[in-house]
Amino acid sequence: MRIVIVGGGVVGASLAESLLKEGHDLSLIELDEKLSSSVASRLDVQVITGSGSSPSVLKSAGIENADLMLAVTPNNEVNLVACNIAAQYNVTSRIARLRGSEFLDKSTNGGLDLQKLGVTSVIHPEKVLVDQIMQYVETPHAVESANFENGSILLRGFKINDKMPIANKSTQDIRKESAVQVLFAAIVRRGRGLIPDGETVIEPGDVLYTLFPRTAAEKVFELLNIEKQENQKIIITGDSYSTVELGLALEKTDHNITLVDPNIDHAKEIAGYFKRIETLHGNATKDSLLRELNVDKAAFFIAVSDEADYNMLSSLLAKSVGAEEVIAMSSEWQHDKLFRSIGIDHVVNPRLTTARAILEIISRGQIGAVVELTDVDIEAARFIVDPSSKVAGKKVREVGVKMSKGSIIGVIVREGRMILPDGETIIHANDHIIIITRHENLDAAKRFFRPSGFFARK
Repeated sequence: MRIVIVGGGVVGASLAESLLKEGHDLSLIELDEKLSSSVASRLDVQVITGSGSSPSVLKSAGIENADLMLAVTPNNEVNLVACNIAAQYNVTSRIARLRGSEFLDKSTNGGLDLQKLGVTSVIHPEKVLVDQIMQYVETPHAVESANFENGSILLRGFKINDKMPIANKSTQDIRKESAVQVLFAAIVRRGRGLIPDGETVIEPGDVLYTLFPRTAAEKVFELLNIEKQENQKIIITGDSYSTVELGLALEKTDHNITLVDPNIDHAKEIAGYFKRIETLHGNATKDSLLRELNVDKAAFFIAVSDEADYNMLSSLLAKSVGAEEVIAMSSEWQHDKLFRSIGIDHVVNPRLTTARAILEIISRGQIGAVVELTDVDIEAARFIVDPSSKVAGKKVREVGVKMSKGSIIGVIVREGRMILPDGETIIHANDHIIIITRHENLDAAKRFFRPSGFFARK
């Protein structure tokens, strides 16, 4: 596939890196000379320094022969103009990154039809960020989180301790003792990743990755000795648009929410947005304020200011005062591991979550979300079974012997129902399959799900 990317920041560069691995033909446009030079030095991609809203620059990037436009700059106007120009060159798919509630849907933008502006799909960074944060809120104590099938299938990682009922038991013994519909997908043990079989014993200290339907969440929590409490205390802080979006999402839950806004003018402006949220002006990097708010009784402290330093400092302070879990927003992706190592439970990067959401849109036709587990070479990937593919109509064991060692068919989703397959399970056309695989085996796995004779350019 011929793809033009407008924007060479974290979102654009992340997209380019991922799409290059898929063998796509890319060109990237970036206005900032330093950013464009940085991308050109790291990636084997045509980089053009200029504005993505310029017809001549877009022509230099090959817009006339492009199949897909990705307009992902931080500037809404540039992204809209780029997509509009791409539409006039008959580019089939045109995805725009748009910030702000007025572009969310027709009910909030006065009926504006973005299709007429040249946009075929929209990614809202704040909404994607909030969705990621809400995953952690709905599954407390998860160390990693991703959703499949529009949120009906959950991938969650949990740190195992000796008080959990599943500790020191094999996966097959756990299945015999309980009727919980859950796949033990992967284990990170002493820094190494492994894909468990029936004989694998789950040990204290493991990070265990599980796949289960949302409807089975409570039973999975029982296996892990995790008590999900209602009406929990949650404190959020920040003065960004993301803060407001998060507040509106949390207000729909039964939790007790307090919002601390460090900007007094912003605090006054947003106070009327909420019906059940207490909105205060204050600086959450002040120990006295956190103690006054009883942060030690908070199930979650979530910092979503546009200032990464404020988020990190307030989260660390909240953790030291006694908050159970802390979540911080940061665009400094290279520091994620460091931040987690010093006590921040979850670091959510809005630019990387946006890039992942865009990749999901691009690959919806056949290959869905690919989730890379942190710090190990194991991935969970969703595929749609093409009727003419090698696997349609085959038993799982027949496919399993042909797949690379280190790849397993973990879950089948059929008509919205999750199936934990055994060797005799037959794979149907249009099934959604979630496989667990080593990174180096992912390309080989993809070939099983493509149409027979598939050789067209991507």
